[in-house]
Amino acid sequence: MYQQYFQDSEWLSLPLVALVFFFLFFVGVLVRVVFGMRDERRVNELASLPFESDRPDSQQQEQRDV
Repeated sequence: MYQQYFQDSEWLSLPLVALVFFFLFFVGVLVRVVFGMRDERRVNELASLPFESDRPDSQQQEQRDV
């Protein structure tokens, strides 16, 4: 029943293109996390971001200057 409907459809390649796009994006994120986060200072800086609002403004300014 659906074979005749899908047989003439020109949009059948879109799901495959979307799958390839999201797969490549996922692989790119994995590569970024594995290879891009080897600098321990950068990881510690990103890990402390949620706690920056708890510090007084003078300490936040010192952290940005360093």
